[in-house]
Amino acid sequence: MPAGNRVGSIVELSKITSSPSNGDLQLTRHADEIRDRLNAMVRIVDQMFSVPAARPSNQPVTEKDIRLLLKLRRSRDRFFDGELFADPAWDILLELYAADLGQQRISVSSLCVGAAVPPTTALRWINTLESAGWIERRPDPMDGRRYFLSLSCRGLESMSAYFRTAPTGTPLI
Repeated sequence: MPAGNRVGSIVELSKITSSPSNGDLQLTRHADEIRDRLNAMVRIVDQMFSVPAARPSNQPVTEKDIRLLLKLRRSRDRFFDGELFADPAWDILLELYAADLGQQRISVSSLCVGAAVPPTTALRWINTLESAGWIERRPDPMDGRRYFLSLSCRGLESMSAYFRTAPTGTPLI
């Protein structure tokens, strides 16, 4: 049933008359209370089914927003087989975007853990994304065995543009 029909049904139910035939004041108050509750439900339903506006340009996406998005993606694993939503490339890009927003460096090993995929899978996708120009790998100047990853200029611009056009308040998991 389309959302409009459900809302319409609730609106019709809320048209209870406030002047009962026997003039009983308690019945009138009860009808008013029911009408108020139904109107509140209509507002909630309208909010649930309304299309959010695009994110205003003065409201940037924050590291906290991206971390919440990642947390929501991880919570799916409690209810569905992880392979059903296997998309390590997107998780890697999200992790790197959150790190950039938080002005943090992220190592290859940390990214493998953050992407919630086996290291071999994460490394394969890291190589793919690096070859495609989405991410960059830089050696750690203090430890030659470690590398840091970040979004490339192209990757950062694309992630920023994507989230600028995303509806406000809508988790894009």
